[in-house]
Amino acid sequence: MSFLIINTAGPIIEAAAFAGDKRSYIKLDKVMASEQLLPSIDKMICDMGIKIGDFDDFVCVVGPGSFTGIRIGVNTARAFGYALGKDVYGVTYSRVIAYSSVGRVTTFIDGGGNACYKAEFDGDETIFDDECIYKKDAVISGECIADFDMGIKKYEGDCEALIRAARYAIEHKGKTDPIYIRKPQPERRENDI
Repeated sequence: MSFLIINTAGPIIEAAAFAGDKRSYIKLDKVMASEQLLPSIDKMICDMGIKIGDFDDFVCVVGPGSFTGIRIGVNTARAFGYALGKDVYGVTYSRVIAYSSVGRVTTFIDGGGNACYKAEFDGDETIFDDECIYKKDAVISGECIADFDMGIKKYEGDCEALIRAARYAIEHKGKTDPIYIRKPQPERRENDI
């Protein structure tokens, strides 16, 4: 099994490559994501001594998260898959974050403004899927991880979590349809979250 997974949904860009006994990981600040992603992936896999066509599968993080970021990661993975005739799978950003811990964990992803996305997992099992809530309504109990500052453990990127999420996506044949839980800003009314 060999794969490349790309996560551009959150405040950082991260990608992991796995091929046999080789693995590599990159993490970048999310400035100019579309310009940094491909050269960084190219350097990562060249340093591993492999080529993009050597991967069996490609995996992308489908959201929830940054609208533009999700599109960059999904379309990059789809382009690789299309050009090389390889399978492309999707996985949620909340699952990636959950895999940076063990056991039962609640994840919080910045939704912009006063909103965040909340999900809960127990290992591979989804306790409840992503929902959009007000940050002020976030109840912190048990193990919690967020991708923004809210006084709990913060997700800063994690190679092993990304690789585990990719394996889950491939095994479960995760769809690559982007997840946009909130309405686009022009469509939101005054009391919409």
